[in-house]
Amino acid sequence: MKVVCSKDTLLKGIGTVLGAVSQKSTLPLLSNLLFDAKGNNLTLAATDLEVAVKTIIPAQVLKEGGTTLPGKLISDIVRKFDNQDIEVSADEQEKVILKSGKTKFSLVGISKTEFPVAVNFEGGKSFTIETSILKDMITKTKFAISTDETRYVLNGICFVIEKGKAIMVATDGKRLSFISNDDVVDKKLSFSLIIPSKAIEELLKIMSNSTVKEVEVGIFDNQVGFKIENTILRSRLIDGHFPNYDQVIPKERKGSIKIKTKDLLDATERVSLISAGRTSSIKYSIMKGKILLYSMEQGRGEGNDEIEIDYKGESFDVAYNPNYIIDMLKVCDSKEIILEFNTPVSPGVLKPDNDSNYTYIIMPMRLE
Repeated sequence: MKVVCSKDTLLKGIGTVLGAVSQKSTLPLLSNLLFDAKGNNLTLAATDLEVAVKTIIPAQVLKEGGTTLPGKLISDIVRKFDNQDIEVSADEQEKVILKSGKTKFSLVGISKTEFPVAVNFEGGKSFTIETSILKDMITKTKFAISTDETRYVLNGICFVIEKGKAIMVATDGKRLSFISNDDVVDKKLSFSLIIPSKAIEELLKIMSNSTVKEVEVGIFDNQVGFKIENTILRSRLIDGHFPNYDQVIPKERKGSIKIKTKDLLDATERVSLISAGRTSSIKYSIMKGKILLYSMEQGRGEGNDEIEIDYKGESFDVAYNPNYIIDMLKVCDSKEIILEFNTPVSPGVLKPDNDSNYTYIIMPMRLE
């Protein structure tokens, strides 16, 4: 193999696939990137056997062939080159030379024939969805994914297609984020699957670096695939049954308030400074004309704030983990937010004032 590629193009390609390499495996090949030169293109790919990403970039191919190289190392080397054109060559003994200007590196590769998967987009059912819609749905749900590995089915986003509607749901048991979009896909399609968090993060990164207006989605036996321009991501699905999210969303409410999103976010961030750790809480005292925010931690002190609101109902106290409130408000693109509540021990509901398709459920904490 012998190929010449611009630094910017090569670095972007490496950045596209690098997130798929394994961070834990003892197998060197799973920490490597595939380089495969053919025609006028260089194919780059990486996998941890759960998630695989492949991208094709333009290059001057002087000799077809390929190899695999340590992902993190090759990324660091390419980033430090001064010149714009980089030459990568590999011989039959997997000795790899990288040259740019007067700088030269010699590396030991592993044969491309040992690369464990072929990342393609064949053999499944496919459909398209607007990139902006898919990005928005992921952004507004992914923060609620559980990081508890013992709750495997919660370690991803539940993606549902039914009657032309796309639905995404994520929960960690203490909060749930739900979003839907009507009439965005073929009404004949129907499925429900759970996409792992790593695949979600990599997909969002790829879409954020692309200007393409549509994403092609492929459904395979136990995998899902996404095709964005010259990049393909394939991921294993989480095997299991996602909780019935319809049962979690409260059907009745005792009261509700409308509040400016920025006011609630800023006040919550300020008062949360006094509390620390996963069990931190803020008491929200809702009363006529205002909300009082209060947090206290022994040995640190107290924090108070006040927000003016248009509310004339009964006074109501409830406590929430401030981080859960902040996570939702940071992705909310509505100027005003609606908070619905029943009792201090029942789930609260946050909704954007301008979007009835986005609902966030949060479990309260015990009032001190």
